[in-house]
Amino acid sequence: MEIRYFESLICVAEYGSIARAARKQNLTAAAVGQRIALLESHFDIALLDRRARSAVPTEACSQLLPLARHIVSSFHEMGAVLEPSGLSGKYSLGVIPTALTGILPVTIRRLAKLAPKLVLEIKPGTSETLFTELSDGKLDAVIIALPPFDLPDRFVVDVIREEPLVLLSKKSAGNSPREILENNPYICFDPRSWAGNGAVSYLKEEGIQIEPFYELDALEPIEKLVVEGMGVSLVPQWPDLKLNSRRLNCHVIKDRRYKRKMAMVTKDDSTRPQVLEVLRDSLKSTQR
Repeated sequence: MEIRYFESLICVAEYGSIARAARKQNLTAAAVGQRIALLESHFDIALLDRRARSAVPTEACSQLLPLARHIVSSFHEMGAVLEPSGLSGKYSLGVIPTALTGILPVTIRRLAKLAPKLVLEIKPGTSETLFTELSDGKLDAVIIALPPFDLPDRFVVDVIREEPLVLLSKKSAGNSPREILENNPYICFDPRSWAGNGAVSYLKEEGIQIEPFYELDALEPIEKLVVEGMGVSLVPQWPDLKLNSRRLNCHVIKDRRYKRKMAMVTKDDSTRPQVLEVLRDSLKSTQR
């Protein structure tokens, strides 16, 4: 039984679709389906419920998945053991969308020089979702926005950057932040997310009560809406946001209480310390 069969099973279970798993693995859907069929034949049991267009793990598959993940992880760790530097094999990294374009490109270029044999598997997602997957052992490390509470001691936190809260507007009514927020349509960055907590806290502390006209969970679309004159918004200064842009007005809220902290989070019992060290070094290059 080949290790890649289990990799395909895990991928299908995570993405809920053979077609999506195939795209993720750069395979055809038929190839992924054949791998799953071979596993089902080997264990003589159905592993996926293939109703409609989805592929949902059966109860038997759910029981098998933790072992499958352990087998795959152990297999790739073998390469790191045999490699003197320990910088080989696969390493899974969860990353929030703004870090994908603003932090990761420089990090990957640096990492490619320091650890050319290391295969970095990148998974995008929200801070909350990625942290859950890290907790469950599905990811080796994550780059997320820290929550408004302290993480448990079993996690190691390396702060990469602190992003001040910024009021975005364009030809809006009002002069002070309060006037701008109270007299223009408010575009709200998801208040339920960890990353949106800074804006929620600011509005509460300032006693500004406004109803959002729009609510989005992505920062780039919010910027575009403000540029188009659709409203104003409070957002963290993510890496690609240019404060000196002529397209919009940016007012930085200088109070440190409302900053968003971006950090790499790992478990304190990581089995890949060499990879963590070189990853930390590569992330430092984004701060220069």
